[in-house]
Amino acid sequence: MSTLYDVANKALRVAEKEGAQQSEAYVSSTKSFQIEVENSAVKGAEDSLDQGCGIRSIVDKKIGFAYVTNLNPKEVATAGRKSAELAKNSIPDPDFVTLPYEQSSYPTISGLFDSTMSKVNADEAAELMIAAVDSALNVLDGRNPAIEGKITIRINERAIVNSLGIESSTKSTIAYLYTYPTIKESGQQTSGYEFQVTRKMNDIDPHWVGEESAKSALANLGPKTIEGGMLPVILTPLAVSSIIGLGFAGALDAEEIQYGRSYVSDDIGSMIGSSELTITDNGTLEGGIGSRPFDAEGVRSQRTSIMEAGVLKNYLHNSYTANKDRVDNTANATRPSYAGLPGISTSNFIVAPGHGTVDDLISEIDQGVLCRNTADRPNMTTGELSAMIMEGSYIENGEIQHPLKNTLIGINMRDLLKRISLVGADTRTTFSIKSPSVVLETARITSG
Repeated sequence: MSTLYDVANKALRVAEKEGAQQSEAYVSSTKSFQIEVENSAVKGAEDSLDQGCGIRSIVDKKIGFAYVTNLNPKEVATAGRKSAELAKNSIPDPDFVTLPYEQSSYPTISGLFDSTMSKVNADEAAELMIAAVDSALNVLDGRNPAIEGKITIRINERAIVNSLGIESSTKSTIAYLYTYPTIKESGQQTSGYEFQVTRKMNDIDPHWVGEESAKSALANLGPKTIEGGMLPVILTPLAVSSIIGLGFAGALDAEEIQYGRSYVSDDIGSMIGSSELTITDNGTLEGGIGSRPFDAEGVRSQRTSIMEAGVLKNYLHNSYTANKDRVDNTANATRPSYAGLPGISTSNFIVAPGHGTVDDLISEIDQGVLCRNTADRPNMTTGELSAMIMEGSYIENGEIQHPLKNTLIGINMRDLLKRISLVGADTRTTFSIKSPSVVLETARITSG
């Protein structure tokens, strides 16, 4: 890690020498490889190393940014000079106050780096992937399925240094494995999907992923349309991760709030959700996919209350938005890579569990729908949501009747949050979202 520190400090010194009043260097090195398979045969493999340094300079409230896609000292120095020069020639931002100051300490978070995962080779990864596909094939025996799958493993190291005393580094591992079987029966084609994401190699269960994706494909056979109307809806954890985990979390971005582009603007302290709904953002969760000792600006990670029994408590901030609003920084600065300036995103967005399994929730529904998965999100300004049910079922008399075809959920997010009548206990981690299933009293269902 000393190499990353050396790179960061080199960039910092150059930028300051060129006249930067404040400066920041963010350095990242990511090793990754992925294996794609199709029907028990390796289809492709890719191995990559992505390294670089991004430098931000401040001169009289003017901001300059430059980056380099390697760790070569000469090119890093050039980027440092360029960032300072860009700052001098930029337009002042009256809302900029300061970069973050030195932190007193950083939390120790276990489970972020797995040495076993960091040493896995391509052959071992391929074995896991093939095991997942074979498990799916066993469930779908005799149906001649087409099964795609992929495993991706990343080992990341990053360091951040700024001229106000910020200096820290961390390393992490993560693996993502999925299978996607497609089957044909009676002239119909359907598919299923399942995945697992984890920071620990020993937690990967390829047999579970393969079997569950195959069961999902079978469950989707024979889809039908329904009459529709205002019906209860069960959102399973995958659907919650899209609709609430992204569709609500995105509206909490303080920058979107400040620009008036969020459907929950000016709602701090208001009861905007059901009393059944409590949500936190926790960057210090042990082994969490979104956990980190510090955010993308070097600010100490923390646990932030988002909603308590339906009452909105906080928005998500980085240093810029927190200083602009004169509120505490929630340490939610994020960067897609060293090549971009900090934005805002969740760490681990956690919906507190209630009671009961998804089967228990289904048993309470006289007539309604279950949405297992959707890729749609709401309009962040208006809150309007029109979500296609990618995988779902019709419920009648407390039992699943058949899968759904061409069925949409229509609702405004403010109504959705208030209409959550039950929260299950079937919590699942879907990347940086951790949630159980939830029940909406009613939503507009259209099908056909």
